[in-house]
Amino acid sequence: MKNNKKMIAIVVAIIISLIGLIAYILHDSGDSNSSKTTATGQLVNFQGAELQEEKDGKLVWALSAEKIEYDPRSKSIVLTNLKGLFYQDDVTTTITAPHAVLSGDHNSLDIDGGVTATNTEGASFKTDALHFDNKTKLLTSKTAFSYDSKDITLVGDKLEGNMSLKQIKANGHAKLTKK
Repeated sequence: MKNNKKMIAIVVAIIISLIGLIAYILHDSGDSNSSKTTATGQLVNFQGAELQEEKDGKLVWALSAEKIEYDPRSKSIVLTNLKGLFYQDDVTTTITAPHAVLSGDHNSLDIDGGVTATNTEGASFKTDALHFDNKTKLLTSKTAFSYDSKDITLVGDKLEGNMSLKQIKANGHAKLTKK
């Protein structure tokens, strides 16, 4: 009979330990969800702000958006309804898109959601997503594009060009039509 009592006590101890372990795991998963909410709540929001970069006293680019969110942990900046102005060779290129993310070191800008661009020489450009490398000052389409200027129409899989859209290179399948 003493063996049965010992066996029952061991089984009860194991069951209580399992219940405690399950409660601990569930409690921890609840805490991780609340910390995600806290991290999201730590974003700094700006309405109608502008970011810009100058070099040698000249404006290189300026970004404005209806809403700018800054994440202090990753230092990345999310821009909603972006309008970007890029200055090169006395040409201004205007890029608009519903969404963009500027890296924390400001070395790259990923623009998506349907990108349109125009420059002061009458060229226009459309693509779904675009990458700007701030070190090389190159724009690269991540998806199919169409480019129209006074003289040509160019469509293709991917495009690489300078900020003024004066020098462009089509990658993948491309079709060039002269006007």
